[in-house]
Order: sequence, then structure tokens, then C-alpha cells
Amino acid sequence: MLDHILGKPSANVRRIQVLVTILATMMLVRRKRAPWGLQWLARMDSRRVSMWKATLGWTTALYLFRHMDDLLGLNAPEPLREYYSRSFYRATWIFTALDAGFWTAMTVKPKILRDMLSLLFTLYYLVYTDRGIEKVRKVRALITIDHLRVSWNKGVDNPVLRFVRWMHSSKLTVHRTVTVPLDSSSSTSSELEPVKCHIMYSGDPKTFALCRSVVLNYPGGGFVCMGPESHSDYLSAWAEKTQAVVVSVDYAKAPEYPYPYAIDQCYELYRMLVQTNGKCIGLQSNRQSAPLRIVMAGDSAGGNITASVMFRILESPDRLPHPQGIIFIYGNFNMDIRAWMTTDETRALLEAPANVPLDSRASHESLTSLVGMRDHMHHVSPLAVTNSDDGYNRQLSSKRRGRRPVYLDDRVRVARKQQQQPLPPNVGYVPLAMTSSFTYFNDRILSPEMMRAMIIMYIGPNRRPDFRTDYYLSPRVAPDRLLERFPPVYFMCGEKDPMVDDTVLFAARIRQAKQRRAQRRPESSAQFYIGSTDVSEDEDNNTHYANGQQLPQSLRMSGIPPPQPRSVRHYHNVIKVKLVAGMSHGFMQMYALLPESKRVANLLGDWLGELLDGNWKEEDEVEEEAGQREPVAVAARYGLEEVSTADMVHRRGHGLADPLS
Repeated sequence: MLDHILGKPSANVRRIQVLVTILATMMLVRRKRAPWGLQWLARMDSRRVSMWKATLGWTTALYLFRHMDDLLGLNAPEPLREYYSRSFYRATWIFTALDAGFWTAMTVKPKILRDMLSLLFTLYYLVYTDRGIEKVRKVRALITIDHLRVSWNKGVDNPVLRFVRWMHSSKLTVHRTVTVPLDSSSSTSSELEPVKCHIMYSGDPKTFALCRSVVLNYPGGGFVCMGPESHSDYLSAWAEKTQAVVVSVDYAKAPEYPYPYAIDQCYELYRMLVQTNGKCIGLQSNRQSAPLRIVMAGDSAGGNITASVMFRILESPDRLPHPQGIIFIYGNFNMDIRAWMTTDETRALLEAPANVPLDSRASHESLTSLVGMRDHMHHVSPLAVTNSDDGYNRQLSSKRRGRRPVYLDDRVRVARKQQQQPLPPNVGYVPLAMTSSFTYFNDRILSPEMMRAMIIMYIGPNRRPDFRTDYYLSPRVAPDRLLERFPPVYFMCGEKDPMVDDTVLFAARIRQAKQRRAQRRPESSAQFYIGSTDVSEDEDNNTHYANGQQLPQSLRMSGIPPPQPRSVRHYHNVIKVKLVAGMSHGFMQMYALLPESKRVANLLGDWLGELLDGNWKEEDEVEEEAGQREPVAVAARYGLEEVSTADMVHRRGHGLADPLS
């Protein structure tokens, strides 16, 4: 428990905890009178034996034997130590205890007793952390739809957690639910039920009907649960930040409504919203009304649905107006869960173009610091994600720690001689690389079992889709003819998210599609910026910050000129990606626990404002002083820090952190 409060598991901390407990017990035993709480045992004392001392000594002996491995430094290494930031690790500890507690009490009736016992069991698992982790592991191994909904809807179903969420939500002047009837004539589903939309607005209620800016949100929840109420805290912050109307769609959930029902619902809602110019949600619509400015946003499964809705808009014969932009937050862009990346995927991830010689300047700049990121042989364990994941070496004596760890590639003998041959002139080194979904298979938030269960329930019966070609299930494989027509796209994802590879690769695919279009149409320039956001409270190495600098020459698209003045910039081709350091999946659901989530929500609010106003900014805010353009540090505005590739790679120990910054 102390490890989780401090935010980082440590063998030394555990050893100190055991020693302090034993010393405190010895001081109590030396007392003549029983301490408070054990006085009832003192009444059973005899002349020979002090009952309270015997009980306390026996309990301490059991505690000592149970934690002997911690005292001697023989306990197993903690695989998540190098994964998360301190604050995110603390948040996962609380969320794990909540899941274990709510799953333990999920069958209790009536509801009021279940709500009380859920919180009581949560307190138990907060203290006995290992039992909570084991409980969650066993449930996830054979997880059901009921378990998923109990876990992910607890913030709405439990009155105490609902009150905590309300305390951290922004004040709204308009917050109501609207039911919008849908036309199913053009959908693939037989009949579409009306969809409920949660409307949020923080401006003057008198100006609500006149507002022309709309944030259309498709909330995530694994396709099976979590409606707009589960996201109300940061959605209300967006409404306050942008002064726009936030429309969060409570689309139908699987397995009751399997694929593609939710996509049909969300697309028809967009069509209805555009064709009625907002009248269907209560906005004023007449001949004098300006058209709506819509930005779509989706997180997790909602990101998948958002991308699918965009595909439907592009393929629709109705020729609907496109949204002003799209924001994806740790979206699910690939359902083809595989362990190994293809050579082309690894090249795209490392930005090693297939036609660039290894000894060229461009290849050298992009590969020198990045080629070892997915080189699993350069670790003590082939499953490690950092060089510091050296198993038991971290917990042994200082003399042993001083030795250089023996990596796997140091053990190779015969094969190494065969690899001394020079590489072909136009072939760069591409290591064998695992996908992030398998690299982070120990993730506390999104496990492989949960991903498989959600996909199976979303697909539904009587379907055998091909995830490698069906881009409505795996948007990452969409054809270029669709991707090149995407509006400005902003991506936000956690550095340790199992879906981080798909986020970067999807952004790279959009970039490549727009690059090919730019080559066909020289007047259409594409600007592509990828940055990394460091929100870890335990990182203090600020020597390699990029300070918002543009992409290095080796990572810019070939044939694309440098940024032009903002007055002639082609906003349609803007792509931004930010990876939040030390975070995994679902950090926006930790709004009440994770200070960084509020900072990210603030940054996302500025992104929404940029897209709604059509005022895209090159890298956050730019000021002009004495004729020079200087980027304002992101840390000063949001409490988030921009870090360079070198710093990110160093932090992750040759693991993927920010592949394209």
C-alpha cells in the first residue's frame, strides 16, 4: 500500500516498511500497559503470560515471515515500475481497488446495500493491494458483459462516485437530454431507434439557440457501456472552455446492438444535425442562420466510431458538409490484434523510408536515436520495454548493481558472425518489433482479455469480418482515397497505451495519403506536426526539450515546403499528434484523481477552439517579438511539458515514446 501511495514500487521502500513495522511493534511490547485497542486483551492476562503482548508478538511474527522476501530483497521484480508516471500509478491503484470492490459486491441486493458494500470492499482492497490485483486478474480472465458494465459504469451508478464526479465538473447553464428521431432509409440497419443526446452549454442561456459552434462527441466505453454521463466532467470543461454547444451521443451499445448499428445511429445523427442546421437539438434555424461549425471528437471506442462516421460522410451520396476537424483521444483504430509488426509498419513507426539508404543523412538522423526502440534483443528480458527492466538486478546488493547487465545480443555468438556482412545499399535496419498491444500486455487498464471480449461482443453473431480490409472496424487500413480527404485531425494518446502504435500509424497513413495528394496537386500543402507531452511529476530532466520546434528535415514529407505565413496556410491538411508521457489508456476517465487529466482537458479545449474557429496554430501558441516568432512553452500554459525525441527515448530506455517528433 505504501508503494502505491508513493507512486512507484521499490524494493527499498518495502524493506523500510517492514523494518518500521517491526520496530514499532517492539516499542509497543516494551510498554507495561496495553495500548488503546488492545485493552480488552489485557483483561485476560495471567501471572505468567501477557495476552496482549503474546497476540501482538504472534501477529508480528506472521507479518515478518510473510514479508521475508521484501526484507531480504528476494521478491519478484515489478513490471509496471517503468511503465507509468507516479500519479498515473497511484490512479491505477485506486481504480484496481474500485474494480475489485465493485465486482465483489455486484451480486448483492438491494442496491443501497450493494453501493455501501462496494465502497467498503474497495477500502479493503486499497489496504490489501495484492489481493485486489489478484481478484481483478481472475475476473478479467473470463470477463462478462456484466463485469464490464459494473466496472465502467460505477462512476454513474454509485451515488458517492457520482457526487465526486459532479464536484469536479464545470458549471453548466444548459444541461439537458434530447431525443432525436432518425431516418433509417439510408442505413445498413433495418430500423434505427431514436438516439439520446446530452446537450451541454455554459454560456448565457439566452444565447444557446444562437450558438453556431458544436462539439459532437462520441464517448468511448468499449462499444458496450459508458454513456455521456460517464464523461460529463471533462465534457463540461470543454463546454466552458470553448463556449460551444457540446452534444454527447448516447448511441446504442453492444452486444444488444452489434456492429454496425452504432455507426448507423451516429452517422444519421450527424446528417440530421447538418440538414436541420441544429434545429433537431434545439438551436435556432432559419434562412438567416449561419451553417453550423462542427468538430467531432471521440475517445477509445468512440474514436473508432468517429472515424467510421467520417468514412460514411465521405462515401455518402448526400454530399454532406465536412466537419471543421476531428480530435481522437486514445482511439481504437485496429481490431486485428497481432503480436508482431510487419516491416512496413515498423518502418512507418520509426520513420525509416524504404527508399532511403542507411548511410544517408536523412536515414542517419531518423534512425540513430530511434532504431533501438523496438530492438528487443538489447534488453535483459526480450519482453522488457526499457533497459532498466533488468529483472532482479535492481534488488540485489550495490556491488552487483554496479555491473553492466548482459543483454541478449551480447550472448549471441554464431549468428553474429553471419550478421557482419554489409547491408544492401538501399535497405535500412528494421528490428523485429512487437506491437504495443503486446508490448504492454501487463497494462492495468486495458488488458488483452478485455480487448478480445469487447471486439467479440461488438462484432456480434453471424459475422466473420476481415479486420485487415474492413476499415469500418479497423480505420487504420482505410484506403488513401478517403484518408486524403480528412479534415484537420488531432490525436491525443498515452505513451504507454496498448493502442499507441495504432494511433501513430493511423496518423502516418493520413499523412502519407495527403502527401501523395500533394504530389498530384502541388497547390495542396500538408503540414504534419507530432509532439510529445510530458506530464510525469517524477521526471525532472529538462535538458532536451524541443520547445515546440518543427519537425527535423529528415522527418518532413518530401516535396513539402516549409511552413508559410498563416494567411496562406492550407488548414485542411493539418495533422497533430501528442503522446502523454507516463500514461496508459483511459486517463480522461481519471479526471477526479489525476491532475494531468485536467491539464490535458484544458489543452483539448484549446484544440477544439482552434478547429471551431478555423485558426489552426503551428505549435500551440506563437508570439512575435522583434520580428521573431518564439513558441510559448506548453508547460507555462497547461502544466504539460514538450520533450524532445532524445529525452523521450532516454526516459523509455530505447522504447517507443515519441517516434516522429
